[in-house]
Amino acid sequence: MLNLIAKGFDVQAALDEIEARPVLWSLFTGRQKAEGSAHHDTECIILRGPAVPDAQSVFTDLVAHDYPVLYALPKTVELLRAVLGTHLADHGIGRVMIVKLKAKGEIDSHIDEGPYAEWYDTRLHLVLSSTSLNTFQNGYDFAQCMPGELWQFDHRDTHSYQNHSDTDRIHIIIDARSNA
Repeated sequence: MLNLIAKGFDVQAALDEIEARPVLWSLFTGRQKAEGSAHHDTECIILRGPAVPDAQSVFTDLVAHDYPVLYALPKTVELLRAVLGTHLADHGIGRVMIVKLKAKGEIDSHIDEGPYAEWYDTRLHLVLSSTSLNTFQNGYDFAQCMPGELWQFDHRDTHSYQNHSDTDRIHIIIDARSNA
C-alpha cells in the first residue's frame, strides 16, 4: 500500500542545507554496511534514533532520541515541523532519518520486522530529490515519488526501491504511530 498523502512542500532549503554538509553522511554507516543489509547502496543521516544504534537496538528499542545533528540542520527541522504539524520529540514520532539512494542503486526487497516495526506502524517518506526514473515498490503497488511529496507505506510488507537515474535520490523517512 503506497499512499500519496500530501504534495507541494517546498523542500529546496532543506536539500541545500543537507548538500552543504556532506560530512554528515559519514557519521553513521552501520545501516548500509551491516552484513546482508538491503540498504547497501544508501547513506543516511540519523536525526532521531535509538540511544545506541547497534544491530540489536534498531529492531527492539522503541524510544527514539534526538541526535545532535538536528542542530546542524535547522531548515530541515523547520520543514519537518511544517510537514508533521508537530515537534519531532512529540509522542508518536519514532526514528527520523535522511536517506540517500545512490545513482543507479537499489534497496533490496525486504520487510521490516520486530518490536520496533510493530510499534511504529506508519512510515512516511518526504521526497527531497528524485526523478521519474526512481521506482518505489510496496507489496503490489508501484510509485514514482517526486520532490515535495509525502508518501505513506506499510514497511511491514515487502518493499524495495530502484534508482535507475544518474542522480542520487534523497528522502526523509519518518516513523510514527498512527494512534498516538
